[in-house]
Amino acid sequence: MVTPYYTDDAVTLYHGDAAATLAQFEPGSVNCIVSSPPYFGLRDYGVDGQLGAEPLPNDYVDALAQVFRQAHRVLANDGTLWLNLGDSYSSGDGGQANLAELGERLGTASGHKADSSKVPRTRTAGLSAKNLMGMPWRIEPARV
Repeated sequence: MVTPYYTDDAVTLYHGDAAATLAQFEPGSVNCIVSSPPYFGLRDYGVDGQLGAEPLPNDYVDALAQVFRQAHRVLANDGTLWLNLGDSYSSGDGGQANLAELGERLGTASGHKADSSKVPRTRTAGLSAKNLMGMPWRIEPARV
């Protein structure tokens, strides 16, 4: 079982990779889940398999749906789930322009040398640059 991040008489908090953490709980054993997953194409945290670094929006939606299948499994019948999810902008250039520069900037800001091939891409067919991709609205229909 995962070690609690914080616990007192009223609440126990867990912090970690959502899918891995949720997989350790019994079905129906959680009363509340609060999640703020990485937004699509916004950051490179330097972790293999990180959410938000999928090559396409539909891949991101599929990855989040897998996490929320676990959330649904462990959530009590009267439980609640809170999701904080923002939108992302399309780059409109196929996601290839300035990847090396962005990788350098992200690596400098995070203290690690980012591999520009791992920097998330924000390409969406049919959207020109600076258009919101509607990521929260893409997640909702992907119900578990």
